[in-house]
Amino acid sequence: MSCWHKTTVLRIPAIALGFEYFGEWTQFLKKIEDELGWGPGWFDSALCENYPYKEYDEVLKGIDRYDPKRRLDLNVYPELIKSVPGPFLDYYIEEIVPLKDEDREFHMSDGARPLTQEEKIKYLPLYQKIIPGFTLENMEAVHYCQYEWYDGAEAQSLY
Repeated sequence: MSCWHKTTVLRIPAIALGFEYFGEWTQFLKKIEDELGWGPGWFDSALCENYPYKEYDEVLKGIDRYDPKRRLDLNVYPELIKSVPGPFLDYYIEEIVPLKDEDREFHMSDGARPLTQEEKIKYLPLYQKIIPGFTLENMEAVHYCQYEWYDGAEAQSLY
């Protein structure tokens, strides 16, 4: 049975982690799969990122200049992909499920913001564990995101 969730994550785009091609990104996810899990205290690929690479894949295959190693930037096929910002790596802080009807805010609390300096320092070791050489400067690309979503639909692509 489907239900509403309220999710809080730390989110960073794959591009900000230095990944240029989708194949490199999926290899990285396989490499760190022991650190991946869905729920508080785990990293995982964002729940909002799948359709630009899977659903558009069939459309893109019909284009002469289609590259199966397609780059992760948004300007490769601007006529098709205009606003989807993924993929992302999420670190789950909190997951409230099921979200009771009286607690639903109908996306009024959805939002994203840069981390505070204290949060950057606090969460830096988590990123250093899976990405050696990750620095406080790299934490500039990590955002705090909170959103409501229905598990029968895709989660929010806030960043």
